This record gives sequence, C-alpha cells and structure tokens, in this order.
Amino acid sequence: MLHPAWIEIDLDRFQKNLKVIRKRIGPTLFCLPVKADAYGHGLAEISKTAEESCVVDYLGVSCLREGVILREAGISLPIVVFGALHEDQIPDLIRHRLEVTISSRFKAELVLKECLRLQTKCPVHVEVDTGMHRTGMRTETARDLLNWMSDQKHLELVGVYSHFATADRRQNPFAFQQIEEFQRLKSYFPDLSAIWHLANSGGVMFYPESHFDMVRPGLLCYGYLPDGSQDPEILPCFSLKAKVSYFKVVGPNQGISYGHLYRTDRKTRIVTVPIGYGDGYHRSLSNRGIVSIRGKTHPIAGAICMDQLMVDVGNAEVFVGDVVTLVSADPQKGPSLEQIAHLANTIPYEMLCSFHGRLMRKYVGSISQKSEKSDMS
Repeated sequence: MLHPAWIEIDLDRFQKNLKVIRKRIGPTLFCLPVKADAYGHGLAEISKTAEESCVVDYLGVSCLREGVILREAGISLPIVVFGALHEDQIPDLIRHRLEVTISSRFKAELVLKECLRLQTKCPVHVEVDTGMHRTGMRTETARDLLNWMSDQKHLELVGVYSHFATADRRQNPFAFQQIEEFQRLKSYFPDLSAIWHLANSGGVMFYPESHFDMVRPGLLCYGYLPDGSQDPEILPCFSLKAKVSYFKVVGPNQGISYGHLYRTDRKTRIVTVPIGYGDGYHRSLSNRGIVSIRGKTHPIAGAICMDQLMVDVGNAEVFVGDVVTLVSADPQKGPSLEQIAHLANTIPYEMLCSFHGRLMRKYVGSISQKSEKSDMS
C-alpha cells in the first residue's frame, strides 16, 4: 500500500444500483453521469463497470478531458459532454466521437464550420433552459434553432435536454412547471427524431412524468437519494478508510492540533490518522467530525491538518495500524456520507467530489478483479 488512507468502492453494490434503476425506468434510455471522477468513485473504473453491466446506454461527462480519458480507456458507449463548448476544443470533440452540447446558434455555427472543414458529421444535443437559468437557450429561441438545424446535414441532432432546478424534493411546484415547459417544446416537434431528456436522480425517483426518452440519475446510481431519504434497494458503495499512524496518552487540559481548538478534559488517549484536508477531508469537520475504530465511534479532536487529523479515543483500546472508518457504505459500521456531509454543513455531492489526488481506490466485490488502484483520472 502506497498510502495508509484509501477509498473503498463496492462494485457489486454499484452494479446492483444500476440494475434496480434499469428495472424502474423500463425501456427508457439510461445515461450514467460520470463527471467529477464519477462523483469520486473513479472515472475509468466506474465507466468500465457500467459498460460491462449492459444496462447503461450512455455516459455523461462535464468536459472534453473526461471524455478523452474514457475513450483512451477503451470505453465505446456513447458519451455526451454537458459542459460549455469552447471553439478550440471542437476538433478533439469530433475526433474522439463525443456528443457535444449546443446552447446557442453561435456555437452551433462554430461546430458546423469545423464539420464542413473536416467533411464529417458531429452528433449534438441542444440544451434548453426551462428554469435553471445557468446555461441553455430559452425555449422560444430553441424552437428556431431546432428548425434551422434540421437543414444542416453536417450536424446530427441526437438529443434535446434541460436541467431540473428543484427536483431534489418531492411534489415541488417548480419542478412540475419545468416538466410542462419541456413537454410543450417537445410537442412542437412531433416528427423530430431526437432523444428528449430531463430527469436527474430526483426526476427518476419523484417525477416519473419527467422520464421522457432518457434519464440521467447521478447521485442515485452511487447509492444516495437527493432528499436524504432511504431506499432499501439503493445502497451506497463508497467508504473512506485509513490506518492509525500514531498513539499517545495526553493529560487533562492539554491543547490538541493547530490553535489548540480542542482541549482535553481528562487524561485520554489521542491517535493520529494520516488523512487531512489535502486529501479532501473537509477542515470544517474539525472538532465536529466522527470516526469509527474497532466498532466504536470517536470524535475528531482539534483542527484537521493538511495531511493528518487527531481522534480522542478516551480509554478505548486502539493500536497503531488499526483501521479507521471515516465514511462507511454501511451505516452499521461507521458514519454515513450523509452524516459527515451534515456535520460539514454541505451536501453529499460535494463530499464525494472532494476526495482526489493521493488517495488510492480499492475496488471490492465479486465482480472486481482489482485489489488496489490509484485512479488519478
């Protein structure tokens, strides 16, 4: 082991989640978002597992680089790039067979110009803004663009999509409003051969009328519901672990870590764990986070350092080399991701995307042929 802290991914659970979602959406196309390093689970490995599952039809990435990594890893599934299109990226997007997001007539013309130069076609998805107000065209403008694109032989219109803004909660009026606006746009093009897609994880779980031709559940595939509720068939597959690197006995009224933000109230045992905010474990968990060692819960003591943190284990029996569970896929064996995110005053999405760099990923489960892997993608 090159580093005594690691991420553990249960690929059996991941594939089970995919199959549960497939069963629930029926014949609707299934796009798995793998942006941001597959929500911290490992871009290439998760994408390979998804492709091998034979239940995923598409992969979704945020940028050109993520798409190129997948193509170079041998992934053959269709890949749609949801992020902003930049002119200098167009040749590589075409070369790597990536499906491009178009959010304006200007950008459509840039892609068309390059296609004409290369004498090739480019598959594209038109992004429509139904209320997120981030990117995408207003529905009125999109109507004009879609009509114009129907005459452009070098632009292959594959899909039309939009983003939910409030679908992470059930029965949200604005979510229904977005569905209605998207449906209204679709009704203007009854003969258009394109994939219409809107539903994210919340859409899949809470708004079946939003499924249209394809769904894009991200967080749900990795085992979490967007509203923090539980589903017995959807299971987390992400754990964060490390090994105790140091042990000492500290007297009462002693300060621990930078700034002495934590002071002992008794003679106690303090252990050091080799993981810190440099690995993505939020500094906001200083004096607030919890970990599990030998089946018992203990508090983080003092400020979290860049590379280490300290834990007050009281009189518990703990030894150097013991495994510390900082996030557990099984809430019975350690703090859940939702617990830690709540303590850090953030959301599970951000927590998952924080872990990167030097942390190794260990893929486990009967379908995994990997023992240990450093996935830097």
